[in-house]
Amino acid sequence: MLPLIKPSDLARELGVSRAWIYEGAKAGRIPSVRIGGHTGPVRFVPEDIEEWLAEARRAWRPGRPSVPTRRRGGKSDLGERAADRGARGHVWEQSRLL
Repeated sequence: MLPLIKPSDLARELGVSRAWIYEGAKAGRIPSVRIGGHTGPVRFVPEDIEEWLAEARRAWRPGRPSVPTRRRGGKSDLGERAADRGARGHVWEQSRLL
């Protein structure tokens, strides 16, 4: 059986709050699984987390404040960010985690 990571353990490893982990998993920004269906506990597969971090590192560029991350189904939030742009091309943040 694969060893799964609990949210509190992942939060500790990444140096972030458990709330940030839960919100990221719920929004699909952090790859996760629910044991026993949609109301079951959230867990993380180590290989998925390693790939998620590697992808974020590959996408990082100096001078850029943040990079959109992949959501469930392989989609990024680039389209949503473009839709959030105002007439002058500004991105209007809506309390995003990343």
